[in-house]
Amino acid sequence: MIRKAVHDDVLQAAQVLEEVKTDMLNQGIDQWDQEYPNIKVLTEDTEKGEGFVYEEDGKVLAYMALNELCDEEYNDLNWKTSPPFIVLHRLYVKPTAQGKGISSKMIRFAEEFAIQNQYQSIRFDAFSLNDTANIVYTKKGYELVGTVRFRKGIFNCYEKAVK
Repeated sequence: MIRKAVHDDVLQAAQVLEEVKTDMLNQGIDQWDQEYPNIKVLTEDTEKGEGFVYEEDGKVLAYMALNELCDEEYNDLNWKTSPPFIVLHRLYVKPTAQGKGISSKMIRFAEEFAIQNQYQSIRFDAFSLNDTANIVYTKKGYELVGTVRFRKGIFNCYEKAVK
């Protein structure tokens, strides 16, 4: 079940995040670290009502945030749709739960959320060296609109119209 994150979810979501960071590093993907994202970021998402969890049997298996915030680097890209748009942030799935379609359910939830809240599109970025994530997004119909450079390197920026 996907639902809005509540305060009691933050600790579990943060523990899953640490597992994901370790798993990515073991695969040679140096995308996230102690600086970002972290429990402070997840707490802020939750307090603002922007955090969402995928829960099974009382356990948080996945997390994402949805809001209208994007980095200023996004302004330099040639987006295909006009505002309003929503931005997907920090989508991750517990390593032992990966490969079971949970990220697809999270993305579908984000698309439904965007439609229900009258957004024209969903935008986000993905670390260019995270092949799995980039393959998933293109398979889901997200279009690569360009790249931006952040602290950790080059990130691919994606967009999909939802209307």
